[in-house]
Amino acid sequence: MFNYSSEVEWIRVTDLDGGLVWINLATVERIYQTSDGSTFECADTVTGTTVPFEKIPDLLGGNLQ
Repeated sequence: MFNYSSEVEWIRVTDLDGGLVWINLATVERIYQTSDGSTFECADTVTGTTVPFEKIPDLLGGNLQ
C-alpha cells in the first residue's frame, strides 16, 4: 500500500557554509529573517540558510522553483 500526502514534510536547503541540509518541518518552531537569508530554529538545532526569507512561503507550499 502506498500513502501519499501533498504536504511538504522535509525541505533541502543550502546552509551558510554552502552544504546541503535536510530540515524536518514538523520540528521547526520558528523561522526568521537574517542578513544572510533565513534561519530555521528547532528544539535542538538552529540552521542558518541562504534561502531568502521571501521564498519561505513558496518552499512550504511545495513550489521549489
